[in-house]
Amino acid sequence: MASINPLARELVLKIVFYGPGLGGKTTTLQHIHDMARPEHRGKMVSLATAVDRTLYFDFLPLRVPKPLGLGIRLQLFTVPGQVYYNSTRKLVLTGADGLVFVADSQTARQDANLESLENLVENLREQKRDLSDLPHVFLYNKRDLDDILPVEEMERELNLYQAPSFATIATRGTGVFEGLARILKVSLAGLQRTLPPDSGTPDLSAEFPEEILPWVLRGEQPTPSARGVAIVSQNVLEAPEPRWSDAPPPPPSQEVPLTDISAAPTLTSGRPGLSFAALWPETDRELLLEIEAHLAAGEYPRALEGMDVVLSRIFASAGALLRTNDVPREPAVIPLLLGLSGTRYLAFRSLLRDARAGLILEERSVLAAYAFVLEVRLARDRLTLG
Repeated sequence: MASINPLARELVLKIVFYGPGLGGKTTTLQHIHDMARPEHRGKMVSLATAVDRTLYFDFLPLRVPKPLGLGIRLQLFTVPGQVYYNSTRKLVLTGADGLVFVADSQTARQDANLESLENLVENLREQKRDLSDLPHVFLYNKRDLDDILPVEEMERELNLYQAPSFATIATRGTGVFEGLARILKVSLAGLQRTLPPDSGTPDLSAEFPEEILPWVLRGEQPTPSARGVAIVSQNVLEAPEPRWSDAPPPPPSQEVPLTDISAAPTLTSGRPGLSFAALWPETDRELLLEIEAHLAAGEYPRALEGMDVVLSRIFASAGALLRTNDVPREPAVIPLLLGLSGTRYLAFRSLLRDARAGLILEERSVLAAYAFVLEVRLARDRLTLG
């Protein structure tokens, strides 16, 4: 979900690029990164898979001047195109403020487009969200190739809610920034509907001059009459009351239980003599000792709350070591950057929610959660050693 700092007059938005594998998500973000001026872009981070280009990208800081009157930072992510990595898709999709669906225009790829769209709808449903309530745009990519579907047909089969859509050629950058400007605009409009009147934030629903985006990122003058891109649909989402504004993190799927950690630390009654707190700097060791004391006493909810604090600190430290301009506000991406399983983090969040709800917790699951915290700490240390 978007975060707003009224004092710093800064807004952070998370935008997720969804679509089939090799459809152009990576190329689209690559063009944005390459064309943006260095002072307006963050370090681009990607994790490759064996069969796809990328797991996800990190984020792109962006400043938009008046009339909005506040700084805007965009965090742009892609999801893996392969179904095998669906757990990662769910993780990256969590907390998205806007979505860009990058469809492959080739006739032979329409089934892949439809499959990816169905998967998106299903993953949103698991998070108690709906595509009709999520600000989104469509990019019909690869319009320069032969044997492509008519835009009208793609609109009819894919664009279920008449969202804004653009015909793009990501390898040339055609339509890329126009699509980025539009998702920013509809995301701002969606966010405005969730804010209370007395929030003290600027009027985000004010008209957003889309032509200003290339100027901000690339130093160009606004040229609304020479955009050179086929804009398929100018519709802006008109959802009544978005249900996605306060959706909780998605529950872990049954395929990735937290108890898949085979080796968990064993604690005896009372404060243990041998403590894993030695793995942490001195400023954090007391907190680790308290966590271990709660574990030994069977006070699992209090132990999990402490673990949550520890993970937040590790994620912030890891983000700084990765030399990004800003630590991604969605901490769930840090385990992926560290080479860990994102599904383990989802499982930890689920266990923490159970604890806060007063549910009975199994000792094995809680110890496995602590083992995950230790693993995250060791992975963070490898960044320093590397």
